[in-house]
Amino acid sequence: MVRHVRVIWNTAFIGAICGSLLWLRREDIPAHLDALVLGILVGTLYGGLYWRYLFHRITRKERRFERNRILVHYLSLFELLLTAATWSLYLLIALTLLILAAVLLDIFSGYWWSILISSFGMAAALSLGGSIVRYERLYGALYYQYDSRSWLGGEGLLYQEGRAIQPLTPKGKIIINGELWHAVSLNGDNIEAGKKVEVISREGLTLYVDSLPQ
Repeated sequence: MVRHVRVIWNTAFIGAICGSLLWLRREDIPAHLDALVLGILVGTLYGGLYWRYLFHRITRKERRFERNRILVHYLSLFELLLTAATWSLYLLIALTLLILAAVLLDIFSGYWWSILISSFGMAAALSLGGSIVRYERLYGALYYQYDSRSWLGGEGLLYQEGRAIQPLTPKGKIIINGELWHAVSLNGDNIEAGKKVEVISREGLTLYVDSLPQ
């Protein structure tokens, strides 16, 4: 099984961090109401636009298994930053200097930037989270999942299509990308020879598949 994570949990985590930062700066908010209002307005707009972007990337809406996936290379912003920081020493130094400069700028501005960024993040998380909750009530849980289509090995076969060369009752054999694999019908249904199948998961040299509409 390729690792995945609920989209709503990522959104709630970011919202909680931004909300906590805003709470820490609550005594400075009256002096920077412009930053608070600007952050809320822009964050709400960004959350709506980002949901439109995500909505068009949702795959497998009509499938029985592994529904509502958004295929990504990184499951969270923090994973992306960590990968970038470990990829190059020079990039790590640049990120460190950038964070230091941002902290100093925030201090000299009387925490104006902290209030702006935290209110932006919290408003964006609330706007995006509301859209996600509405979607999940209609179509089920929504997940970020690693895009394994370019991976080597069995994980790279995930969601690829093949054909049963003998009946799956529920075990049998399929051919996919010109290779013969042992396969099992994931829900136990019999699949006739010649039917198209889709790989849902892998265990060792055995693929677990579901039949596709003809």
